[in-house]
Amino acid sequence: MAETLSYLMLGFQEVLVPTTLLMTFIGVVMGTVVGVLPGLGPSAALSVLLPMVYGKEAIPSLAMLAGIYYGAMFGGMITSISINVPGESASVVTSFDGYPLAKQGKAGMAMGISAISSFCGGTFGIILLTIMGAALAKFALAFGPPEYFAIYLFTFVAIMTIGSGGKIIESAIALIFGLLISCIGLDVMTGTARLTFGSVNLLAGVDFLPAVVGLFGLSEIVLSLSEGEKIEIDKKKGNYKQYSFKNVFPKLHDFIHSLPAIIRGGVVGFIVGVLPGAGATIATFLTYNIEKRVSKDPDSFGKGNIRGVAVAEAANNGAASGAFVPLLTLGIPGSATTAILIGAFIMVGITPGPALFSEHPDVAWGLISSMYVGNVMLIIITTAFIPFFIWVLGISQKTLPIIVASLCVVGTYSLNNSVFDVLLMLVFTVIGLLMKKLEFPVSPVIIAIVLGGDLEFAFRQTLQLFQGNIFMSFTRPICVVLYLLSLLLIALPVVGGIKKRLAAKSQVS
Repeated sequence: MAETLSYLMLGFQEVLVPTTLLMTFIGVVMGTVVGVLPGLGPSAALSVLLPMVYGKEAIPSLAMLAGIYYGAMFGGMITSISINVPGESASVVTSFDGYPLAKQGKAGMAMGISAISSFCGGTFGIILLTIMGAALAKFALAFGPPEYFAIYLFTFVAIMTIGSGGKIIESAIALIFGLLISCIGLDVMTGTARLTFGSVNLLAGVDFLPAVVGLFGLSEIVLSLSEGEKIEIDKKKGNYKQYSFKNVFPKLHDFIHSLPAIIRGGVVGFIVGVLPGAGATIATFLTYNIEKRVSKDPDSFGKGNIRGVAVAEAANNGAASGAFVPLLTLGIPGSATTAILIGAFIMVGITPGPALFSEHPDVAWGLISSMYVGNVMLIIITTAFIPFFIWVLGISQKTLPIIVASLCVVGTYSLNNSVFDVLLMLVFTVIGLLMKKLEFPVSPVIIAIVLGGDLEFAFRQTLQLFQGNIFMSFTRPICVVLYLLSLLLIALPVVGGIKKRLAAKSQVS
């Protein structure tokens, strides 16, 4: 432990110099902007900026690029809460309770607890990265295709049972529909076109952005306009004082109430982030379902429960920190974004992996130290700008939908510079309206679209590994544990339903 602290101090010596501090600041600001803008995403931003670091000094360059990555996790909560349009997939869960809070006139509180949770989750993650990074990386190596299939299966079962709000059948239908959409495009193993109906535009599959913007954002705008629904912002015209810095933070009792969720989200999110291929998206869905399960008031989730916002943002940023474990200790990318970061390491003349901490301790610990500093910068930046976003919500309710709809169209078009993506977004808008009118949950569709391809790929790889015998996966301990947990989640509502029927029969008799 003493050796770790001495290396950490070495890292801070490398970071607390003007050049590195400036580059870290630039990175986290750019990351926040990237998180706010639907369609951009950290991987796209990093890929554009990657050529700039060639031949440059290692620590400032890597600190800037890493700042963009975890800064995007902070920024994603702003549009998720204010206009129900997640900037990237990891921010979807934040909108479940964040947007209902905004509609209740509590957008400031929601953004405030999000900023605090993001800071705490990210800091928990960095502390765990500092202490446990190497050991957790070895555990992550135990995850092969069977384990990934088991964890995806567990996530989907949890969505149908814990996250269904009592609508298990409706959630299952929505999930199957989302899985069908995820099958559109080229077969992951054979390259055969599936469900494209002869359209060249669908060969690459359905992108996440048109689906989420249509199902969540634009459909919500249309629904609000048709029902005359407004986001309640209690404000005096022209009075900006009530949006002051001190009014952004939630009350102390709200923070204390959310603290267990923040701790659970940060720790579990970090562990999930360590697993290559899992990432922040699955971490947020998983921790949200866990929080709903342990809550004394599970029915309030999805209707404006502040703990739902807290756990999602803590998990989001904890997972971002966890993703650096396999990156730094094994040189294994867990996502597209961390793969680009590996490219950045190579471009500055360093190869990440087991030898990084021994051969380049200044770079490894300098990067970790920059994340501590960057998180402090991020909470100051986001809380300073939250009043501005609350003020934006207070503009004319007739103008705001037009602005938001325009952002939806521009963000979707900018994804591939394609009109087809905009048309796809409109199709999903109609689907979202129908689902909301019929009271079907929308979130399982999005989850299936995001994770369906990974589930299929892991399943197909597992079949190849065991020569078509999926039951061979029961010989792997991690798979057995996850399968048993999935079975338990299915059994609990069934047993609960049987008990209710027996109780009702005994009352009648």
